[in-house]
Amino acid sequence: MKTGNIFRGIFITTAIFFIMGTAILTAQDKYELKSPNGISFSEVRGYEGWKVVAPSYRTDKNEIRFILGNDTIIKAYREGIPENGVPFPDGSILVKIAYSERKSPDFPAAIEPDVLQRVELMIKDAKKFKNTNGWGYARFVYNAKTNTFKPYGNDASFEQECNVCHTIVKGRDFVFTKYPQR
Repeated sequence: MKTGNIFRGIFITTAIFFIMGTAILTAQDKYELKSPNGISFSEVRGYEGWKVVAPSYRTDKNEIRFILGNDTIIKAYREGIPENGVPFPDGSILVKIAYSERKSPDFPAAIEPDVLQRVELMIKDAKKFKNTNGWGYARFVYNAKTNTFKPYGNDASFEQECNVCHTIVKGRDFVFTKYPQR
């Protein structure tokens, strides 16, 4: 084997490892992200395996959403909260995963999730989130082209946007999602 071929092989191998290493180093760890009000994506680590509270569909956005809950809020729902007038306990967390929709290629009468749009959080802590009726809000917008998330909002005031909307359901402890019969 010629010396030039050996060096070319070493160069190509090194380049491949460099490119692979750079890709690994630049891959985003969503759990390191924080919203402008300080809520970290890491506060819901493992949410992908949480129980489904309910699905929802936003006609104004043509979005399919899955609302997931941690064990604390699932237990509260099963105890009749908030329908019984009792507020959710601190530590209750809801995660909303929103997708664009598409017709199922296998069954055109069905609509299914397509592209991830965002992941939104609601975290109950009455002391920490006094200014938003005991709930902390965070939104992480997904970019499908870069496979990355970006926290929503330029500063902590974005959470008032969420809070204002949620006052519509003040009588349900500011939570839209009901726990349907199973």
